[in-house]
Amino acid sequence: MFEKSLLDLVKGLRSHKGDEAAFINQCLAEIKKEVTNKDYEIKAQAIAKLGHLYMLGHDISFAHFHIVEVMSQPAFGHKRLGYLTAALSFTPDTDVTLLTTHLFKKAFAATQSPHPKAIDGPQ
Repeated sequence: MFEKSLLDLVKGLRSHKGDEAAFINQCLAEIKKEVTNKDYEIKAQAIAKLGHLYMLGHDISFAHFHIVEVMSQPAFGHKRLGYLTAALSFTPDTDVTLLTTHLFKKAFAATQSPHPKAIDGPQ
């Protein structure tokens, strides 16, 4: 399977000025396959492309759980892409908001915070 990079997506969008909708639909179909891949490099690249498509006004709600999966990876680059895409696309009504909140709490508790009460609240 050939995976387009984010740069390929942007170049493709620029080169398909008259027929952007067909190109985007093709890319979304490829991205839907990529986010189910077991390789997290491919999945993170797909999430980056989804973030770009979201900024262009396209619906990416099908990938919210996959965004949380990328956010939970130990690699900082993957986390960063997941956090960015979540910040862009998640709303208070997003189904995975509770998972995201738990993920943040777990991440903050794992670090040595000088202010643990800021995360857990008053006891």
